[in-house]
Amino acid sequence: MPVAKGPKFDLRSALIFGGVAVVAALVIGFFAIRLGQQSNTLVLGDPNFGQIQAVRMSESIATDGPVLWPDIANGTRDIWLQHIGDDPGEGWFAFDARLPGVGRECNVTWSIAQRTFTDPCTDEVYPEDGEGLPQIPVFIDETTLIIDINGVHTEDEFAGFTG
Repeated sequence: MPVAKGPKFDLRSALIFGGVAVVAALVIGFFAIRLGQQSNTLVLGDPNFGQIQAVRMSESIATDGPVLWPDIANGTRDIWLQHIGDDPGEGWFAFDARLPGVGRECNVTWSIAQRTFTDPCTDEVYPEDGEGLPQIPVFIDETTLIIDINGVHTEDEFAGFTG
């Protein structure tokens, strides 16, 4: 019974294919390095944490307390959003949920009864506006809250009123 021969190994073709693959990898690597040198900052998505309706959010906070937004990208920048007062056009505060350099286990927690935040690692107590924690600018553009998580805006860019 005749046996079919398998594909023949061709050294010349293998060397050509390997050489083309190495050149392609070098070209891709070169362009990746050049793109990385053009900017030392990589910002993915919007520079703002926004599109939050001020009236609706102030009502939610009045009912349920401040809102903790965990950083789903890498867990390093969890933030609290707090509203103090009856006017949705003012009284907004955003701040980091913990002091720099500590882990998530040290995220401050909200106490409804005392209306304060407490650091579970140090028992440090912070007022309801988060004073003492790294603050994040909050602006209102008409009726929409903009949390300037990357610190790229100034108050002059917004139409007259800020949190």
